[in-house]
Amino acid sequence: MKSQRGALTGKSLAILLIIAVAIAVAAAAFIGSRPDNARPDNDRIVKPPEEIDDYLFWEAKQLTDFKLIGADHKTLVLNDLKGKWSFIFFGYIHCPDVCPLTMGVLGQAFKLIEKNPVAYQEIQGIFVSVDPKRDTPELVKEYASYFSSKFMGVTGDTAQLDAFSRQMSALYTIHPKEAQGSGDNYSVTHNSTVFLVDPQGRLYGRFPPPQLPQEIAEVFVKIRMFYNEKVKK
Repeated sequence: MKSQRGALTGKSLAILLIIAVAIAVAAAAFIGSRPDNARPDNDRIVKPPEEIDDYLFWEAKQLTDFKLIGADHKTLVLNDLKGKWSFIFFGYIHCPDVCPLTMGVLGQAFKLIEKNPVAYQEIQGIFVSVDPKRDTPELVKEYASYFSSKFMGVTGDTAQLDAFSRQMSALYTIHPKEAQGSGDNYSVTHNSTVFLVDPQGRLYGRFPPPQLPQEIAEVFVKIRMFYNEKVKK
């Protein structure tokens, strides 16, 4: 009698094992056959075209909220980046070379993008001054708008600037020894990359130096096209 129950138990275990394996195989088959639009965004692997691959980050980075100060008591926060493609550059007004050159290139690139009216409506330029001691919000606004009406200028105190710039690894240094010894005549070293934030408020790509207007315009249009196709899938 005991041996019969043991045999029965062995058969039951074997049946249960077969059922478990069948369920696992069926589940794997179902997951593998799901369309991409049924998977979470993080599961989608869509390789960008080779011509824009070097300009995109391997994975888009969601920015955390921040607050920067503009003229007329206006502020710039994360929500102001959403719904637009934002070209962001960190610099300072007294910069003798890199800043005016880069801002000029971006202004020319925006004029080229303007030939595509839909894309042009979706872009904005943001100049972030990392030298708040000399660059007031009013001066930064005037400086940025000189290069394009699409540009806004903002700044902030050290904590506000660091909270934003560190998210992009846009490092800068104000040389304190020079500043102490020569009043307002001091230099600032800063990142010369133009950062691209997507309409979801994510750090999406960048344009490292040297930048060219035609290159930025053409690459951006392709990035936008790739992004829109990916969103639809």
